[in-house]
This record gives sequence, structure tokens and C-alpha cells, in this order.
Amino acid sequence: SRMKEVATWMVSQLPRTSRIAVIDRSAQVASFSLDASTAVAKIEQLQPAEVTQPIAARLEAAARLVRTSDLPNRQVLLVTDLSRSTWSASNESPTDGPETRENEEVDASMASVLAQDPVVSLTVFDLGEFVGMNRALSIPQLADRTPPQDTPVAVTTNLSLSSPETDFNASVTAELEMYDNDPALPVIRDGVVVRPNVRSVDRASVRISAGGSSQLLLTIPTLSTGTHHGRIRLVGDDAMPLDDTRYFSLQVLPPSHVLIVGDDADDAGVIAQAISASAGMMDESKSEYIVERVGYNDLSAVQLSDFEVIVLLDPPAAVLQEESIARFVSQGRGALVCLGPSAGEQTVESSFAPKLVRRWRVPDLGTFFQVSTTKHRVTEQVASNTPWSSFRVQQYWQLQTETSDQILIQFAGTPHPALVERTLAVEGAGLPGRVLVIATPLPALSSATRSWNQLFGSDPWPAWLLCRQAIEYLARRGDDDLTPSVGQLISLPMAPESSDSGNRRVQLFPPGDSPPIPLEVAPDAGRITINDIYRSGTWWLRGPQDASGFSANLANDAIDLTRIDPEQLDAIFGPEQYNLARTIEEIQFAQDRASQRVSLHSPAILLALMLFVLEQILANRFYGVSRHSKSSSPFNRDSNPSTAAR
Repeated sequence: SRMKEVATWMVSQLPRTSRIAVIDRSAQVASFSLDASTAVAKIEQLQPAEVTQPIAARLEAAARLVRTSDLPNRQVLLVTDLSRSTWSASNESPTDGPETRENEEVDASMASVLAQDPVVSLTVFDLGEFVGMNRALSIPQLADRTPPQDTPVAVTTNLSLSSPETDFNASVTAELEMYDNDPALPVIRDGVVVRPNVRSVDRASVRISAGGSSQLLLTIPTLSTGTHHGRIRLVGDDAMPLDDTRYFSLQVLPPSHVLIVGDDADDAGVIAQAISASAGMMDESKSEYIVERVGYNDLSAVQLSDFEVIVLLDPPAAVLQEESIARFVSQGRGALVCLGPSAGEQTVESSFAPKLVRRWRVPDLGTFFQVSTTKHRVTEQVASNTPWSSFRVQQYWQLQTETSDQILIQFAGTPHPALVERTLAVEGAGLPGRVLVIATPLPALSSATRSWNQLFGSDPWPAWLLCRQAIEYLARRGDDDLTPSVGQLISLPMAPESSDSGNRRVQLFPPGDSPPIPLEVAPDAGRITINDIYRSGTWWLRGPQDASGFSANLANDAIDLTRIDPEQLDAIFGPEQYNLARTIEEIQFAQDRASQRVSLHSPAILLALMLFVLEQILANRFYGVSRHSKSSSPFNRDSNPSTAAR
């Protein structure tokens, strides 16, 4: 890349008495190289970094390093393309307006980095505009992260294209590839990491113009039970390969057992269909849910431990006070409670649900659901553009919640909760039990409940979807998002063991050619946390009882090729505190704070520091080169008089 060429050329021009440090945006400790040859070798070894340190921190490290020397001339050369990905402020508020963000876009802490004594002179070398075509994929979105067995899954991703030629258009092909689900791989054979084979399962082509975008729809074929990994890859090369491939993981889980308790068989049947739309249409063993139904008179004879979730439709007051239900939930399981007239007319204290204060009748046209917590798995799909006002509620139970309860939905125009989540602690280290309480009956189609609401009226898709999301959440299907962003951490489930032999060993296989990372886990541990996700790709976790993993991606907004205005450097460093260079001739070394210039080849140059800004978007970058260079150096371009070095 041009960045390495500029740095290598600069090192070759420095006097032999110079001391050189090459600093990138990793967390590596800043230190001087032994000699110029060592510095050049380090430059050649620099690799794209997907997890980077803030530029202010690296600049401070550079200044601190050169201040450790007693030599009189201290210089920092910062090589950058002024991309917004590097220079945007980390504390930008999403609620700020465009003008505020423009003024606060840079990290103001850098203004004082070089102002301390002894003086450190800074030259910013601007690589210029990014030149070349860049095709980019967004992080894939799966229609179902935990699909049933032998069921295809749709996956979508957005394709965008940027090019300096505004009238440019091209045909782009994306290929969907899946790794073989081999529990014996990855493994080390003869010192080499052998990973599962990858095979193409689908592809799509689209014609796209510069500045445009298009959604690609691909299909993952039927899968067996287990954790599966795949990727979507653009065919061909472009100037920015880091966003040409995106990765995903999904789990095919065994079916969850759900018990529906209700005295109206038709109501229970409607809810069973909402939970699993495919019920009765395929082999139950390959469905996401196996649903059983009983009446309240038979509830005492049911072995509740056989189920992950229990659904109570219009439960009587005695059932709401039943300790067996509380014990069931406190074992880390889930309950969906749809209140109705069977609870009576008086206040009801429940052993696992909020207190029922009284039945509330709404006059006139009634009220409707209004989502109050949009970032919750139960409500996120029905939080916006959902016509809840078309599904009126005339009667509901007023609930008395506790501070630990979470109100997900309220009745519009009232302070009363419509959907509440309560968690019950589990003894030991297990996950807490979950209770979701809906203050009005579902589906409210029987003669006893029909007057309460119209949630399952004409085309009741919102309530239908709400029921399905609630059961998925209570059954903990999809709790584990196996597609974190680079730099985040992830917690993966593990099968606990009963062993007296001490900690068990597992191996984490990172992407690329890196060797596996050995990890030790307590025998009874139910989860393992990975907190050093330093690059995108597929990560495999392998152990005696475990074969899983995850897929990491750069965030969709991690690569931003737009540039900040060079004039903003004045706000960052101060107008007299740095030199801006666009050609080799403009790289001027300052002997002191008064900016007295000295020759590049002067023996007075006793120390120089090369600071590389390795951004997230380093790989195979191409920048424009002027045909009329002012120097014999191949990297020079004509300078713009309006933006000459300061």
C-alpha cells in the first residue's frame, strides 16, 4: 500500500544518527527500533488491524516515547487518509444534530498532546482521497437464528457500491457458503490447523450502480441439529476486501416442550397454532415446539419438569397462587400468563406474577397496546409500524408491579401495564426463571372472554407474532447471539460435567492461520466467555463435550471512506502546532516550537518518529497519484496551493 511506501521511503532518507519508532494503532507498547533496517522490516510486517486503539491514545504514546530521549529534535510523522473512521469522536451522541456532530467530530483531547515540554513537532501526511471501486456487504440477517431441523432459512444482506466514477455500474455476484458440520474439526495435524471444508450452497447476482444499494436474498439449506457456520462472499476483488465477506452462525436446537393449560379447547388450539404455525404439517420431532394441552382440572397430574414453558390461558385465582408453578419457574423455566375473567372480581396475590388489583373496564372505544420497551426480544418486532390501535381492548386487569419488574407494553392513555416481565431467582448459578404476564386474555374468542378485547380479531398478525416471540423468549431459543461484532465479547453455553479431575481444557480456533488458544473451564461451568475477538471470521470452540463456536464481523459502520475536512486539523492540534503535507517535499522537520526548518538530510536530525495510523480499512488501499510529480519519489502528487503545508 502507499502508506508503507511513504514510510519506507522516509526511513531511507533519514540520517544514520536518527532513531526511529514505528507505531500502529494496536495496543502494542511503543518502542524504538534498533536501527533503520529493523524499522523497515517492522513496516513490512504491519497488517490490517480490525480492533484499533483511539488515535489520540496512540499519538500520546508517540509523544511520550520521544520525550524519553535527551536528543534535541523530536518529530512525529503521522500518515493518514483523514478518514472519518479514524478521526470521528468516540463520544458522539446519537441524539446530536448534524451541526453539533460536525463541530464535535474530532477528539479535542489531542489539542494538548504536543503542547507539553519538551516540544514534539508533528507533521501530518495526507494520503488523499480513496480511489477505486468498493463493494460492501452488511452483516447478514437470518430469518430464524434457531430454525427447526430440515427447514431452509432465508438470509439477507445489503450490497452497496462506491466508485469515483459516478456513472459506473457493474454486475455483482454473492455466494453463500456453509462449513461442513464436522465435530472432529478443526484439529492440528502435522503442525497445521485443519478446518472444516466449505461448500457453496446458493448464489445471487445483481446489477448495481455507483452510490446505489440492493438487498440480496439467499437461502441456507436444511440443517441437522447443532451449531452451523457460514459466510456470504462477493465474487472477485476490489480495493477494500475487508467488507467483501460477512460471516454468520446459527443453531438448530432440539424441539422445546410447551404445555398449554386452558379450559377452552378452541382458545388453546389457536394459541398452539400461533406458537408453531407448522404444527400438524410436519414431523413433530423436527418442529421447534412440541405442544401439549390440558385443562385446569388435569394440571395437578402433569409432570411439569417435562416442559420448558407453560402457558396459562385465563387462569383461576387458585392457579395464580399455586406454588408448583412458582417452583417450575424458579428452576430456570418460563411461563406465559394471559389473565381473564376466571381470576374473579377481587384482588389476587400471586406466587409468581404481579398482584392483580382489580378488573378495569375502559369506556367508549377502549384502549390498545402501546409498546414501551422497544429493545426487547419479545417486542422488538412489533414495536414500530404495528397497527395496535386497530385491535381494541375494553377490559383488563390492573396490575401492581414491583421495581424489579419490566413493563414491556402499556395500555395507551393509561399508566397501566399490559405486558410485564418478572424474573424469579434460581438457587445456585443457574439462569433466572422468566414470567410474562398479559393483563387481558388471549385469544379472547370464547363467550366468556370475547368482550375483553379484539386482539385476535380480523387479521390478528400483531398478537400472533407477539405470542410466538414470547414463547421463543421463554424457551430461551435464540438467547445466544452467535454473531458478535469485532471487539465485543461473547458468552457461549457449555455442557456442565461432573468430574473430580479438575478443570477441563477446550480449544478456541481463531480465523486465519493463527494457532488454537487453549482455555481452561471449571467442570461445572455452564458458560464460557470469550473477550478477545480481534478479527472477523469464524471462530470454532472444541472440547471433549463441546463443539460450537461463533462468527464475528466488523460493524456495518466501521468502514467509512468519507474524509474529514483538512481544515478541522486546526481544531484538533491548533493552527500553528502541526505541518500538513501532501507531497514528500512538504514534509518539513521542525527543530523547535518556532518551526525553524532544517534540511531533511541535515546531521542536526538526531531523532525521527514514524507514526502509522493503521485504520480498520487498511487492506489493499489504493490512492490517486498525480502524473506530474514534483519529486522523483513515486508517491508525490502536485500540491494544492489552497491547502499547502502550514
